[in-house]
Amino acid sequence: MKRVELLLKDPLYMEHIEKNVNLEEDEKYCKHDLRHMIDVARITYILILEHHDLEYFIQEAKLSGKLAAKEVIYAAGLLHDIAKWKQYQTAQDHASIGAEIAHEILPRAFFNDNEVEVIARAIYEHRNISRDMSFLGERLYRADNLSRICFLCEDRHRCLKYQNKEIGHDMLAY
Repeated sequence: MKRVELLLKDPLYMEHIEKNVNLEEDEKYCKHDLRHMIDVARITYILILEHHDLEYFIQEAKLSGKLAAKEVIYAAGLLHDIAKWKQYQTAQDHASIGAEIAHEILPRAFFNDNEVEVIARAIYEHRNISRDMSFLGERLYRADNLSRICFLCEDRHRCLKYQNKEIGHDMLAY
């Protein structure tokens, strides 16, 4: 996955990850660091494989094949919370800013225009489930929720995501 390697080495990508880490230094749970990004990328890919949806995704997203699909899935996971630091500072939605950042970073890793649009849309959609979501956006949303074991977290009573039931016991059964 050479393009994913290029993404991980991109100076702007690394800068955004570092900003997330620095602003969450005192947080005990739910960090938006590289580990979380990799977890979400892997879970997204697993969800697609387990439900035998890889071929469907390739067709639906008009991708060139399995390797391109895997790289697109991983890129979406690795970028989905890239702008979380910006949300902390300005209260702007990190998903919409992250989609903009994806448009800047992904071409440098040789993702084509179609792939960039598929990834950016999924990043933009990953916060809230809706009927009009793209296939990858919905899987990214589920993977992001599955990446956290919130019902075991001692701080769940203070967590808006948990209180809004974006994450719940039912997510473990997915």
